[in-house]
Amino acid sequence: MKAIEMKKVTRNFGNVEALKNINFEVEEGKIVGLLGPNGAGKSTLMKIVSTLILPSSGEVKSFGIDVIKEKNKVRNFISLVSDYTVLEDELTPYENLILFGKISNVKSDLKSRALTLLEDFGLSQYKNRLTKNLSSGNKQKLNIARSLIKDPKLLLLDEPTIAIDVETSRFIREYILDQNLKNNKTILISSHYMWEVEQIASEIAVLVEGKIVAHDKMINIMKKFEDKFSIIEVELENEKYLSQLEKLKNEPEIFGLKIISTTTAIIETPLNIKQFDEIINKYNIKCIYRNMKISLEDVYSYITKGR
Repeated sequence: MKAIEMKKVTRNFGNVEALKNINFEVEEGKIVGLLGPNGAGKSTLMKIVSTLILPSSGEVKSFGIDVIKEKNKVRNFISLVSDYTVLEDELTPYENLILFGKISNVKSDLKSRALTLLEDFGLSQYKNRLTKNLSSGNKQKLNIARSLIKDPKLLLLDEPTIAIDVETSRFIREYILDQNLKNNKTILISSHYMWEVEQIASEIAVLVEGKIVAHDKMINIMKKFEDKFSIIEVELENEKYLSQLEKLKNEPEIFGLKIISTTTAIIETPLNIKQFDEIINKYNIKCIYRNMKISLEDVYSYITKGR
């Protein structure tokens, strides 16, 4: 079953085409990372799936139900988490959960469900404190708890850990994985924190200028790009070779050169070690070097630069 199915979806804001003929699918039970630069269309895509805005053209379904024609049905099993400004500051965390539960037509065990979520998110001690007096991390915990009050099948997380502390971010990641494993929840998460997506997503999709430019299983994408380029750490014999090393920027096969110190640099290149060694010798650079493990951030940079 497809939790998300988008066919030829376009969304215009005046003369700006935010999404351009998007075809995108997410299978039930998957955690998919949605990546892209600011303004790429990630939030627009999520708002369309969650019925907050309509596409200008195209078809959108969730679990086989038309998001455009039957949005009230879809809203029963989809939740969107963006920033915590949706919370009512003058209500307590408990009151916020009860309010959103009633808005979402949760009829059975609403009170006990609210108390359980407060306990799960470590918010029980604050249940009678006004939400405006919570820390930003606890507000975001409450925001995610709010999204889960109706036990959605599909959870859309738009930058869920931005501007919050490391401990809260870690808790949210672990909770996302737990929900996926125990309850088979389908999760679409957008984030600028590549390492975060790399830890929890089984698939990634990359949006650039309103178009899906890559979408595959994490393992497939990483393997594909491991065969395309290398990340090489270079340690110079001494700093006098730094000026020679910087000349590598003029080589067409050197995609990136980042100076870490007067004797250390990171180089991105499609060359294998033997070919790279030939360039090092060409410039008479005395150094040692090693291949580094490619990260999702490296792959993302490669994709978004259009190589």
